[in-house]
Amino acid sequence: MTYGIFVLSTKDGDFDNACIVNTAVQVGAEPIRVAVSVQNHNYTKELIEKTGKFNVSVLTESVPFEVIKRFGMQTGREVNKFDGFKDFLRSRNGLLYLTENVNAYFSAEVKDKVDLGSHTLFIAEVVEGKKLNDAPSCTYAHYHKAIKKPL
Repeated sequence: MTYGIFVLSTKDGDFDNACIVNTAVQVGAEPIRVAVSVQNHNYTKELIEKTGKFNVSVLTESVPFEVIKRFGMQTGREVNKFDGFKDFLRSRNGLLYLTENVNAYFSAEVKDKVDLGSHTLFIAEVVEGKKLNDAPSCTYAHYHKAIKKPL
């Protein structure tokens, strides 16, 4: 199976945080509901549990490895992942979404969660979303084939 690559963002007070996830999928139509799966040890997961809201930025095939590295290969417990990063805006829910190498974003409010052992599945209602362009979405397979670099 292949999945997309997404930046999942949230916020606690004045601190914005985000991580890379490969599981974000629409699971309902009326109302529009999505599910995202986040590793249980992930700081973003803790903030989503605390605040009950998140944004998802849908990355495109043009996303540079540095964006994946920034949001996916360091912890928000130790660094501010948005420090020095300029390609973002705030949606109406007050959370950040990326504006470059992204074809859409959506904002969601958590309605339920399921502990999957290593991950938590958040089921949420989409409250805002916008298509930004027609660029092809980055799949997990494309990331491994064309973007990933050895560390």
